Amino acid sequence: MRPNCDSSRGEFVKSRLTILLIAVAWLGCATAPAHAADAAPERRYLRIEGADGVPLNVLEIGDPAKPTVVLVHGIGQSHASFDAQFSDAVLTGALHVIAYDLRGHGQSGKPWTRDAYVTSEKWADDLARVIEHVHKEKVVVLGWSYGSLVVSDYLRKYGTRQLAAIALAGAYGGLTPPPPPPKEPPSPNFAADMKRMLEEQQSGDPAVRAAAIHRGVLRLTGKPMPGEWVAKSDVMGMLTATEARRYMFDRSLDNRDLVAKINVPLLVFIGGKDGSTPEAQGRELVAQVAGARASFYTDSGHSPFAEEPLRFNAELAQFVRSVTTPK
Repeated sequence: MRPNCDSSRGEFVKSRLTILLIAVAWLGCATAPAHAADAAPERRYLRIEGADGVPLNVLEIGDPAKPTVVLVHGIGQSHASFDAQFSDAVLTGALHVIAYDLRGHGQSGKPWTRDAYVTSEKWADDLARVIEHVHKEKVVVLGWSYGSLVVSDYLRKYGTRQLAAIALAGAYGGLTPPPPPPKEPPSPNFAADMKRMLEEQQSGDPAVRAAAIHRGVLRLTGKPMPGEWVAKSDVMGMLTATEARRYMFDRSLDNRDLVAKINVPLLVFIGGKDGSTPEAQGRELVAQVAGARASFYTDSGHSPFAEEPLRFNAELAQFVRSVTTPK
């Protein structure tokens, strides 16, 4: 029986590696949707120094003279999560769009110490260095999933002095209480599968790691995504440092004390199929911040910017213009 088991694992590794290589080629070509490819501005990559000298991979697209939005991705992904934004010629023609790979992710540096991932100030300083690169007085920051926590880290240390507005998607940045338990608790099998998936995403066995990352990618949306998108997301997951996965949640995630400090416009994107952003909590957060509002994506899950990009991009562009246009 052993040879059959090894053969099956070998075939799995070959299939996943093939998909990963295709996705790497896709990333290298920076493929854009056909309707936007010809007009999309040039993508400019650079490296800047983050906290403790960690190099950060940064993408800049669009005219620096236009209003700026900085996109902050979630755990296990990279700046490429926002490709539907970079590839939108209308959005990038109207805005100056910046995104970067978090420490431990994508093409940014990958520290191996626990301290590099559990210290709020380091996440804040990384984002601050990116904002400083822009050389603008005010920018809009959008945090997706774990990226919303990074925005809260920044808010805790630096306040809103350089922020024109804040947008959140896929999470509430620790600004709300933990989600209430579901009316029907998940089955023991579901809980065990989630625990095993998170553990296997840190495995040194490429086959085990790839399979677990793939299962996690499928949970990023509320509906099936194109194979190309899934493969690209798998690649980003494989590029994430084991230490990042191990330590990023090993810190306080409670930022409710910061709500009173939000004195800039706030827009919260809420996926109707995203269990991590209960609608009631989103409404409660919006009610606590003057002028804040929520935008509901009933058919989307954790990644409305990827699941409904045309609507998302139009709303984002309108929001950024509204908070950066002189009154």
